[in-house]
Amino acid sequence: MLYFYLSGIYLLLISILMLIFSVWMLLLKNSYMIEWIFLNYESVDLKFLIFFDWVSMLFIFMVMLISSMIMFYCSEYMSHDNYKNRFYYLMLLFIISMILVVISPNLMSILLGWDGLGLISYALVIYYHNYSSFNSGMLTILMNRVGDVMIIVSLGIMWSVGSFNFMNFNKISLFILFFIVVACFTKSAQFPFSSWLPAAMAAPTPVSSLVHSSTLVTVGIYLMIRFKELIILSDLLLEYIKFTGLLTMMMAGLFACYEYDFKKIIAYSTLSQLGLMMLIYSMKLSDLSYFHLIMHAMFKSLMFMSSGVFIHLYNMNQDIRVMGNSMKLFPFTVSMFMIANFSLCATPFFSGFYSKDKILEFMFMMNLSLLVYLILMISTILTMIYSFRLMYYLLVKKFYFLPYLKLMDSKFMNYPMILLNILSLLFGWLMNWIIYSNIDLIFLSTYQKVFTLLMFLLGLMISFLYVKIWNYYLNYYLYKNFLGKMSYILIYSNLLVEMFLMISNKLYLFNDKGWSEYLIKNSLIIKINMLSNFFSKFMMNYLVYLFILFSLYMFFFLCI
Repeated sequence: MLYFYLSGIYLLLISILMLIFSVWMLLLKNSYMIEWIFLNYESVDLKFLIFFDWVSMLFIFMVMLISSMIMFYCSEYMSHDNYKNRFYYLMLLFIISMILVVISPNLMSILLGWDGLGLISYALVIYYHNYSSFNSGMLTILMNRVGDVMIIVSLGIMWSVGSFNFMNFNKISLFILFFIVVACFTKSAQFPFSSWLPAAMAAPTPVSSLVHSSTLVTVGIYLMIRFKELIILSDLLLEYIKFTGLLTMMMAGLFACYEYDFKKIIAYSTLSQLGLMMLIYSMKLSDLSYFHLIMHAMFKSLMFMSSGVFIHLYNMNQDIRVMGNSMKLFPFTVSMFMIANFSLCATPFFSGFYSKDKILEFMFMMNLSLLVYLILMISTILTMIYSFRLMYYLLVKKFYFLPYLKLMDSKFMNYPMILLNILSLLFGWLMNWIIYSNIDLIFLSTYQKVFTLLMFLLGLMISFLYVKIWNYYLNYYLYKNFLGKMSYILIYSNLLVEMFLMISNKLYLFNDKGWSEYLIKNSLIIKINMLSNFFSKFMMNYLVYLFILFSLYMFFFLCI
């Protein structure tokens, strides 16, 4: 396992360097672009571009930091795995593909990293070779393939424009922007493409911590931030993004309240926060959306790593109903999980508070409809409910697991989480001080300013009532089955995927293997065979024909 340690050290050093460069570029407002033209065809330059600014550098810092912690974490979590070398190389390939997407202002090079992310994500989801993993992997790659097709179609349209460098455009076709937004929705698991993210929890927990919480699912929002100067020109597209984010945030919060799988609850929490990022992005506040993206990556990866310790020590059991009274068994792990959970709930002076509180205050300043405010408040309270419910099952409920197992904190998996723990406490304050060091343009009344804290307290009260009283009355089969199974979206998605695959198979059999093959391919083969037979017979009897012609010629010559 030495290569996991060495890779973790190298990635940690690179992440520190990227953080320094990011702060330096942010304060000096510098950006750099490296250009390499490797093909010129019909007035279209195919260029490989690398763009560095504070946004890309900070994202690379986040990817490298979490990757380094995952490498240290895997030294114990994957130590007994038979294919840990394959897992190691897949993780490195994922990091390379991620960086290729982050530093590319060119849609062609973005497509290479985008497809690499989809393929490696599929390989990581099916890492445990069982039917559940295979089904989840197939759903994941087919959902993401929709986004890949959208980017390929955008490339085809941009070829007619004459350039793939979207950062050079002041204006672009609405069709291209719509295709890019749909591609970002598939990668960020927005409605109706939400079903693949909970299904992808079949992957190992380090994969969930790196891929499905902080990097892969946020790359869609990152790409939309790169297109922000073009997307904000279309109010219709912003409305579509806003209501998609609202719907995703609301649905994910409801589903998390009726889920018992540890990792799926955190996956629904990720969906809810992604919807919040989409919502604030649609208000033309992309920097604030990016700020929450970085903060979310820190505490959500810590949550997944903490859940991995629980699952690893509970003999790969992910049901929270058997994990009661865990504070006495894993005090250090539960403490770090609670810090990440408090940061998710936007508890004052944790990292998540600085971004989420600012998002809510900016939303209160907007001239929006009452429905948007209502859904936003309900979604915020739902965040409190499922977070408090998770802590209730881990801390208060009775211990129902096998009593003869030795359960205790795992130091090798806890050490890498200490840095993320510190960042979940302090990084929000630091980045808020650096990014928003100028005067904040927030003008709210006293009641509006206090309302965010009142929502926090109201969420605590409702969550307490939910786990104590309402849970017994709302625990009917209808709620548990309908909301606990994601409103059957997974079934609809499978039916939709199956329908498209069946149609493709019918077209393949009817067209490629049917009448076109009979009329074109088979007829050509028959004609070519006839001609080849004629020429072969002619060539075989060539000497005979030559002798006959020579004999006739001599006969006529002698007769004359």
